[in-house]
Amino acid sequence: MPSFTSTVLATLLAVGHLAAAHMELSYPPPFRSKFNPNAGSNIDYSMTAPLSGDGSNFPCKGYHKDVGTAAGAPTASFAPGGTYNMTITGGAAHGGGSCQASLSYDGGATFTVIESIIGGCPLTSNYDFTVPADAPTGTAIFSWTWQNAIGNRELYQNCAPVTIGGGGAKRRDAVVKPRASFSSRPGIFLANIGNGCTTVEMSSVKYPDPGPDVKDNGGAQAPPSGSCGASAPAAPGGGAPGGAPGGGSGGAPGGGSGAAPSSPPTPPTVSKPPTAPSTPPKPTVIPAPGGGAKPSGPPGGVFITMPVPEPTAEPAAPTGTAPTTMITATRPPAAPVAPGPTAPAAAPAPAPAPAAGSQSGACTNEGAWNCVDGKSFQRCASGRWSAIIQMAAGTSCTVGVSEVLGMAGRRVRRS
Repeated sequence: MPSFTSTVLATLLAVGHLAAAHMELSYPPPFRSKFNPNAGSNIDYSMTAPLSGDGSNFPCKGYHKDVGTAAGAPTASFAPGGTYNMTITGGAAHGGGSCQASLSYDGGATFTVIESIIGGCPLTSNYDFTVPADAPTGTAIFSWTWQNAIGNRELYQNCAPVTIGGGGAKRRDAVVKPRASFSSRPGIFLANIGNGCTTVEMSSVKYPDPGPDVKDNGGAQAPPSGSCGASAPAAPGGGAPGGAPGGGSGGAPGGGSGAAPSSPPTPPTVSKPPTAPSTPPKPTVIPAPGGGAKPSGPPGGVFITMPVPEPTAEPAAPTGTAPTTMITATRPPAAPVAPGPTAPAAAPAPAPAPAAGSQSGACTNEGAWNCVDGKSFQRCASGRWSAIIQMAAGTSCTVGVSEVLGMAGRRVRRS
């Protein structure tokens, strides 16, 4: 029988473990972090907590929706080819594990890995990473993810708004030629968030596809189990604009970043106007509220991970007595004067055609790229094509669908 002293000691150790903080990213300062000077009073003091086990608040605990607001202003600037460090703070490293640094240029719908650290992360405070020399310039989201080695099977993620190519001071000479093209780098690895992939306890996860920039610190390592694949560019909830955060102090769950809907919203369809009769009285065609042209793209708003709804290619033919989106009203002839011909109302403007070469809806070649017109591109992520993304200024891509996004026009200045 355990003694009173040993029982008390065990209890104190358990309480101490529960009270200990986990780990969090302090530089670059994340969205809504106490380290972020732009967060104001909207600070999440549970930044050290893992993501929800069902993945409902991936990515970034929903805080990526701050992009484009004062609270989402960039907190750091990094130059392509420069080497920098990220700083991790906290008091419970759970025996370390494996970490990744990634960049997202589409508001959190997809993340591209720029550094993988296998084992021993985060057992120290600072970790170096190099921004690929051919990384696109512009506003981006820097992501730090961590799968802990000891304890519950969890995934931690903090995200920071950054500028790439904004004149950040390089700590080392620029890399003249990248080891791999940015478009060929893997997507972020996801596990322990209800996506069918889990990591093995007491071991640091050995990433199926860590990318070309890897720091292997040794120690006990094991591959993940379940349906993990080579990489996972999006979470179970999917990714697209719209919605409220689903975790931390961000409020009630909303579409995507909170509890993800089981299917994407159905876009409105357009009904063809009825043919006007050849003899008077002629009907006046009045568009019904809510009708009109098909949307040309996903709804505006903030970025979350949810599939982009596919616009209806052709108007659905009416069956039976199904309601139409058009209302017809017959104007009777005036008496006693014989009615004259009445001009028919103008037909609704046709829906805008999608950009030539663009893709939409489901896709099976996960991770593939589609260069639309040489100036913009899409990516197949979580089984659906993303929204169209503009190329960085001064660059172009080779039109068509391919495994690697062929880029031209960028010149890297030799130091």
